[in-house]
Amino acid sequence: MKETYLVIAYMAIWIGLSGYVAALAQRQRKLSLKIEVLDRRLKIEED
Repeated sequence: MKETYLVIAYMAIWIGLSGYVAALAQRQRKLSLKIEVLDRRLKIEED
């Protein structure tokens, strides 16, 4: 019985960490796109 709770808690922790990493990856993609747009604008202004 005790082991069941430990397995459930372990799974919950890993699911939570996976969700957090996925959220960070999504945020990083958005930031990357914004940086690319700003970089293009800067190159256009320099020309």
